[in-house]
Amino acid sequence: MDRIITIGREFGSGGHEIGLKLAEALHVPFYDKLLVSMVAEEGEFAQEYLDEMDEKVDVHIAPFLATRSSYSVYQQPMSDRIFFRQAEIIRKLADDGPCVIVGRCADYVLAERENVIRIFIYGDLEDRIARKGKMLEMDGDALRKHVNETDKKRARYYRHYTGLKWGEKENYDLCINTSCTGIDGAVRAICAFIEAYPPASESEEKK
Repeated sequence: MDRIITIGREFGSGGHEIGLKLAEALHVPFYDKLLVSMVAEEGEFAQEYLDEMDEKVDVHIAPFLATRSSYSVYQQPMSDRIFFRQAEIIRKLADDGPCVIVGRCADYVLAERENVIRIFIYGDLEDRIARKGKMLEMDGDALRKHVNETDKKRARYYRHYTGLKWGEKENYDLCINTSCTGIDGAVRAICAFIEAYPPASESEEKK
């Protein structure tokens, strides 16, 4: 398997678990929160701050596409500096070989590469709330609000750095509703999709 698999996901849809099981099935490295730690290891940003800013845009930042900004590194908002450094790491990991990367706009960061398969995982709201309710010390309205707000933050982050709509089917090769497939079913579906997907060289020839 010579593919890079990127996974976007709604909060509570099981994207992390799917990515982990998929990487195990394919025998390739898995990157999710580890990307945050890799940035922290460089020493410019504290781990606690990176955890707080993970897949978020500072609310005071004027809405513009940071990827098209002419700002110098010293003028860039902190969240932009984190994003660009993380994007560099994502490209390096893709250079190293096949892997599974969850979130962090990896589908966009690697958009020009032919060997990338872009997956989006979603689910019915009630199912996602129930899944997160088993993991978090929240329930009722507080849990529902947390799920909805996390999705809004991810959508804002994706829009800010890509100019695209988060979760829109045109931006992905495969979208899966885990309310229908479950976690293991989603992993099997992705594996089957990868098996059927044409080699990068063949995809290029068809253009």
